[in-house]
Amino acid sequence: MLFEMNENPKAIQQLLGHRDVKTTITVYNSVDNEYIRNTTEKLNEKIKQEKLYEDGRRRQEELENKKNDLLLSMTDEEYDDLLEQLLEERKERKKKEKDFEM
Repeated sequence: MLFEMNENPKAIQQLLGHRDVKTTITVYNSVDNEYIRNTTEKLNEKIKQEKLYEDGRRRQEELENKKNDLLLSMTDEEYDDLLEQLLEERKERKKKEKDFEM
């Protein structure tokens, strides 16, 4: 039960009076199927989270690369037009925000 409660094997060793922690771990460390199922679910959830994080990071890098490629391929006039458009959108957004202020 102490192993299932994630207690330190060295503490369990001392409680049982074993000279070697290997005895405690190999002889007295048995777990039921429910514990194994819970452990498997935790592992699967961790793997899923890591995969989602990695996929998100990879998508962010792809978008950054596409953005950089687009900017590098633009002429000065296209870049100026884009900048002007963005500044105009920013001005509109600030105007709307100001309208909502009390």
